[in-house]
Amino acid sequence: MKRLIFALISVMLVAGLAPANAQAPSAGGISTDNLEYVTSIPFEQSTSTGARVVGKYLYTTSWKNMSIYDVSDPASPQLVSTTPFAGDAPSGGKPVRVENEDVPTNGKILVFTAGFTGAGDDDVYIYNVEDKSSPTLISVSSGWSQHTMSCVFACKWLYGSEGVIVDIRDPANPKVMDRQWDDGLDHVSGRHDVTEIAPGLILTATDPMLLLDARKNPAKPKVIAMAKPMEEFIHSVLWPRKGKDDFALSTGETWVPVADSACGESSGGFATWDTRKWKKTHTISQIDVIRMKNGTYTDGSPPVNAPFGCSSHWFDDHPKFHNGGLVAAGFYNHGTRLFRVAKNGKISEDGWFVPFAGGTSGAYWVGNEYIYAVDYQRGIYVLKYNGQV
Repeated sequence: MKRLIFALISVMLVAGLAPANAQAPSAGGISTDNLEYVTSIPFEQSTSTGARVVGKYLYTTSWKNMSIYDVSDPASPQLVSTTPFAGDAPSGGKPVRVENEDVPTNGKILVFTAGFTGAGDDDVYIYNVEDKSSPTLISVSSGWSQHTMSCVFACKWLYGSEGVIVDIRDPANPKVMDRQWDDGLDHVSGRHDVTEIAPGLILTATDPMLLLDARKNPAKPKVIAMAKPMEEFIHSVLWPRKGKDDFALSTGETWVPVADSACGESSGGFATWDTRKWKKTHTISQIDVIRMKNGTYTDGSPPVNAPFGCSSHWFDDHPKFHNGGLVAAGFYNHGTRLFRVAKNGKISEDGWFVPFAGGTSGAYWVGNEYIYAVDYQRGIYVLKYNGQV
């Protein structure tokens, strides 16, 4: 999300107007009856950005610090440590770092890329997080920060959203490669993120999406499959079961505050892609896409999407996703949305949680029943799914 955070917008819901499939407003928002608000963590309210679950820990970053939570009991996350950015670098550090959307970590090291255009910070910070109670800064590098960074080969390498490839086998001395993963791909647009779906196999959030093979040489990946162009900005991508599933998944992003405040036919949505014949055709084809509509709040949809725009963002497939299943996605002012992917790849909405005065960045499954929703304006929501998996 390339934006400055705007002023909070208060949302007032009128009790008694919710439809039959919605609960009465809870302490955190309003939802369908299969998605229960449990609690919230006011982590860096107004700048909470991204998160990643590794084992029993949740690693999350904001513009001002990073925090680690023990989520072995998903209903009751326990703070293990918070590391303020001010003063943690040899030069004194930059107290505000924007924005590290996709938190790259393997549970041993964690990378923070200050990759926000115009923020005046192009540094990349690498931390040792093996001791969850006391993370330490390993190195700070300048000149190669990108909007998102992603770990490859268990964080021995980094791939950046705009193409950079970095060897971090020695995290104290990162080495930027001469070649980029997007070299020669002039027909590809909208570079935003990459996802390692299996060791050395990388799916790119670009239009068209690319499947890269870096298994022989991480510094020189090869394109082995390509999606048909969507002609939209693709924000993030996943391919469940380490690329063995019948479907790849993507979300888009339309975030311009005024232009995208009303939902439309081109608003960023959640899409499914057919991957069943990619090894023969080297092609991935879109099956379905679902987008949000504006409504009345009580039907789960705000009348206007401000300040963030009508759009999807970060998402996560359910641990039991297998050739279809559940997906949880952050949809800015539309909150957390649950989708069900059928065996033919068609998408239906399964539930939603819309927070009071919130802007949901991403939704992440913690176990089979709980979802952690990272919210720019409100911190982190803990939700429990009570429906059928």
